[in-house]
Amino acid sequence: MSKVKKDKKVKTKTKKESKLSKLFKKYRTNKIAKPQTTSQIMGIFFKSFNENTSIMQLDDEHYSICLEYEDISFSKANYYEQENIFLKWVEYLHSFNYHDHIQVVCSGTPVKTQDYKKKYVYDTERLNENKRKIAKEFNALIETCLGDKEEILCETRQIVITTKAESIKEAQDIFMQYQLRTEEKFKELKSKIRRVSIEERLTSLYNIFHTNILRDDGIENIIQYAKDNNLSTYDVLAPKEDVSLREKNYINIGDKKFIRVLYVSKLPKSITPRFYNRITTIENANIITTLNITPTDPAKVIQKVNKKISGMKTERLEKIKKANKNNYNYEAVKDEKLEDSIRDAQALRDALQKKKQKLFTNNVLICIQANTLEELEKITKTIKSIGNEHLITIYNLDWQQLEGIQNCLPFGWNSLQIQRSLTSESTATNVPFNTKDLMHENSIFHGINLVSKNPVFCDRKKLLNGNGCVLATSGAGKSFSIKIIIEQVLLRYPKDEVIVIDPQRRI
Repeated sequence: MSKVKKDKKVKTKTKKESKLSKLFKKYRTNKIAKPQTTSQIMGIFFKSFNENTSIMQLDDEHYSICLEYEDISFSKANYYEQENIFLKWVEYLHSFNYHDHIQVVCSGTPVKTQDYKKKYVYDTERLNENKRKIAKEFNALIETCLGDKEEILCETRQIVITTKAESIKEAQDIFMQYQLRTEEKFKELKSKIRRVSIEERLTSLYNIFHTNILRDDGIENIIQYAKDNNLSTYDVLAPKEDVSLREKNYINIGDKKFIRVLYVSKLPKSITPRFYNRITTIENANIITTLNITPTDPAKVIQKVNKKISGMKTERLEKIKKANKNNYNYEAVKDEKLEDSIRDAQALRDALQKKKQKLFTNNVLICIQANTLEELEKITKTIKSIGNEHLITIYNLDWQQLEGIQNCLPFGWNSLQIQRSLTSESTATNVPFNTKDLMHENSIFHGINLVSKNPVFCDRKKLLNGNGCVLATSGAGKSFSIKIIIEQVLLRYPKDEVIVIDPQRRI
């Protein structure tokens, strides 16, 4: 009899060891090895890509596309317009399935200031002496507004959609439906959508890990350059400088560039879009702000919430029984934290069942790039102080800086374990719109956008409606502004005619 029991124990032990060995083998197979070379670092961002379809393969079953969208005027819109934009953004988030992932990226694309200025300043070579003098004055004004830094950051707003698929053909069909849906929804918001090429996405990876931008290194096209020189794409993307991962809260690239990733940890019970808008419009800072949004399975969420409510009610009942047994009233010593948790869980269930909301897992990441450690610390302090103003706690992503960059760049990764569950309305609070910038090349300079702090260059011929009106108080300079516009029209469009009608003879 004892021998049979012993055999059973041995068999049970063998089964446990077999199960543990399988789990260990699975863990060892899926574990991502720490990259040893700069080429291996580039390899963690993507597995392969299809240049023709602009689809990037992240791993064996995940694929992503990137869509760039135009910003719209949200910050200065009235309450009803803001509410309309907010609700349309909620509807857009609801259109995704629980096996998809949405990444909203707001970043600055570095461009050489001298090359950038050529698109907006006046060409003085073909002008006569009088016009050349006026054009030089305008050029001085424009150059002052654009700044004297070596590089200018052109804001880019992108949405990256990641989905599961068995092949790139299946992923292509899924992404075509999502792109059409996105174009339709953003058209309602008066914003345009375009698919971002693989080359552009690789360029963003190149620029963040190099001290010089792509064109300064003499490379026009990464993919073509790799083919011409018989190199892999990873080798071309790999930085020539050493990438130091020894520090816990920043990455050092050749002592010439410093990168730090922050994450939003704690949020107040009520939050407005103001925080996101302020973070994405910080002046003189190279920042990438990324919202990672993943829908959850509604059926599983409701089941989990009901189970949690039942568990908390059982806990409350046990405390009531204990209070009655000890002859004191539970209401006098009730657990306020437990009662708040029950109310919050019931409110969440009502939102999911009655208000037709969904639950999303979220995180907000902020990637800072700086040329010196002092500059990095200064920008970090600025961002954290903005968070404190809105009762939001922001921390450094310690010992996960490389994974943080992976989740920040427009590739579609969502591998960080730092996640927060929020309903549709709470998720959509960070509306990814701020203000529409007018930056038409070879057009007329109108001043500074007070929201984005960018210059306003407008060609009315490219607008849907070219009419304009100057409104201001008496003596504010309306007539002077019109004179400046007339001078620029004569300089920029010499074949155009200007007709001035002044009934009161003030001009």
